[in-house]
Amino acid sequence: MNSEALDRAVAIAAESGKASRSQIEDLLSGERPRVRSVVEVLPEADLIWALGTDVGEQALRNAFDLMPSYYVAGNFDRDILVRYKVTRAPGEPVVQDVRFGPQTCGLVEPGDTPDLTVFLDGTGFVKIATGLVKGMELLMRGELKVSGDAQVAMKMEAFFGLAPAGKR
Repeated sequence: MNSEALDRAVAIAAESGKASRSQIEDLLSGERPRVRSVVEVLPEADLIWALGTDVGEQALRNAFDLMPSYYVAGNFDRDILVRYKVTRAPGEPVVQDVRFGPQTCGLVEPGDTPDLTVFLDGTGFVKIATGLVKGMELLMRGELKVSGDAQVAMKMEAFFGLAPAGKR
């Protein structure tokens, strides 16, 4: 996102009182600790608002871009394709395919039929991605839905070092 767009987004956030410049920058960083620091303190309604904006879309895309740097190899003996469908109100959903392999993962253009599709909203995505909530908790509450290979779904948190030791 260019600095003009960031400045515009920060001005809107400041006028509304929903987020500070540093919170917007932290959300956009995609870095787990920085994003988590915002998600922990921002009221849920303000987080939903922020993720529904252009800045929120960029924050989600930045999180996807950083997935390979958090990936923990060794969970699979073959490539697995996972499609994420992250809804945002009032923004358009963010859809991203990620190919997980034995040693690496990477973002790919949507096209092939995924082994697993994950459906959740933006707040659920950032809460899982920052380790604030476990995917199973959101699944049990109906806030996360999956379609496809259930074994892949059970390993999702281990992909990124979010599962407790011994659960990988």
